[in-house]
Amino acid sequence: KFAAISASSSGNNTLVAAVTSKKIRVLAMSLMANGTVNAKMQSGASGTDLTGLYYLIANTGFVLPFNPAGWFETAATTLLNLNLSAAIAVGGCLTYIEV
Repeated sequence: KFAAISASSSGNNTLVAAVTSKKIRVLAMSLMANGTVNAKMQSGASGTDLTGLYYLIANTGFVLPFNPAGWFETAATTLLNLNLSAAIAVGGCLTYIEV
């Protein structure tokens, strides 16, 4: 499955809604920031950190290439959250499966 990333709120930004009895496993992702912001992926809103901080500055980002084992996954029945340290526009996309 695929999801677009379009976030600009400080704090919690839902990327993929929770699915009953399923985990969301991210297989690939790209992210680009419009300004200086720290970003991290979380299992649930204000939940468990799935990544450390990505320290982004204006017009920078990263790509997590396809990884068949997955880069990280949420807990079961938990949404995938992008937590931002500031109200900066961040965009990209991700590929995921429900397991």
